[in-house]
Amino acid sequence: MTRSHTAPSGYLAGLLAVVLTASGLVFGSTPAMASEKIAVVDIQQVFQKTTLGKSIQAHLKRFADRRVTKMQAEQKSLQDEQGQIRQQVGVISKDALRAKELEFQKKVQDFQKRQQKVQTEIASESFVEFRKFLNAVNKATGSLGKKFNFSLVLSQHPLRVPLGPYPPPFQSPRYLYIKSDADITQSVIKYVNEHASQ
Repeated sequence: MTRSHTAPSGYLAGLLAVVLTASGLVFGSTPAMASEKIAVVDIQQVFQKTTLGKSIQAHLKRFADRRVTKMQAEQKSLQDEQGQIRQQVGVISKDALRAKELEFQKKVQDFQKRQQKVQTEIASESFVEFRKFLNAVNKATGSLGKKFNFSLVLSQHPLRVPLGPYPPPFQSPRYLYIKSDADITQSVIKYVNEHASQ
């Protein structure tokens, strides 16, 4: 008599019940949850292909380029001055050389402060412009979400746009629109408050 390698039917039934229960927890077990609709938006494409997105990109590039070009010219001037000071080693007195080096160090410190200010200006301008773009996207996703009865509109991936050497500290949100009755935050708060002490 050979032993069967198949699992007992009771075991399979129990396993199936566990899987179905877990599926109910993940996907929702009520008809209302089953009928929820979720949409996805490629926000990067929206930024690249809309008139508003293109306009913002062009504006930020011009804004950054003007400032970066000026800073690069100042940096080149400082490098030239540093080379001239090095050429004077052994030609002028140590005291005169030390005075030139101190003056040069002050110029470098001033340059670094201006460079930091430029970075802040570019980041600030980027934030303002991206906020305009996101306001337009939120208006569009809210309108379409209501029109087509979506519970949730997700951003496919965060929007990140590099702008030369000074990228803005900015990232778009993951959720663009959430239907009010899809948000269960208050229910979770209530549940945790009621069951945390148990």
